[in-house]
Amino acid sequence: MSNHSAYEKKYVDPKDQSQVEGLLEHFNLPPKVIAFLRENKLKVQIALAVIITVVVTVSLYGSYQEKHLEKAASALSLAQKETGTAQSAAFEKVAADYGNTASGLWAKVELAHLEMREKNYGAAAEKYRLVSTEVQADNPLYPLTLVGLAEAYEAEQKYDESYGAFDSLKTIPGYVLTAYTGMARIYETKGELEKALGIYGQYLAVIGEEPGLEAQRAYVDEKIARIKAQQ
Repeated sequence: MSNHSAYEKKYVDPKDQSQVEGLLEHFNLPPKVIAFLRENKLKVQIALAVIITVVVTVSLYGSYQEKHLEKAASALSLAQKETGTAQSAAFEKVAADYGNTASGLWAKVELAHLEMREKNYGAAAEKYRLVSTEVQADNPLYPLTLVGLAEAYEAEQKYDESYGAFDSLKTIPGYVLTAYTGMARIYETKGELEKALGIYGQYLAVIGEEPGLEAQRAYVDEKIARIKAQQ
């Protein structure tokens, strides 16, 4: 039986030793592994250099991204404190400089809101539409832009487009009532009261007897009663 301990360094001929001897031997690596590393020293060094470069690059990029997001958030916050044309210009700059960030997208939504306040409904609709194409359906900005888009189209009297935008909202939690009341309002505006009643009926069927929605049911019941009184 061998008296060699697993914790003892294995003998290596001095001619095989190199500058990495200390590292390899003190790790107590198997002789075959040590031999492989020595035979492929250059390849191993290149691989390590690549790995280190990748790690450093990723770390630096992560740091850059973090600072970029912080600058975007700060710029948006400052823009929101501006007024008038200065605010519009500030939002434009945030959108241009940080367009691919959440702050940049929010700046674009703010620009659309400004157009709505100025009653530039066509320009507002286009801005809302563009933002809606830049975000995923699970992004909180998506339903917000759909609401803005629907209202801008409605203000332009583009009722079919407005109805379509409201219709896209009806499956998004938190916007169901907005969607159905918007669709019903479109039909009311067009004088199609039976269709408006049908939309409100659909909403009541969707929410059923779900607890916590008593206020919504009462609101829709009032809308239905008012429409029926007009018939």
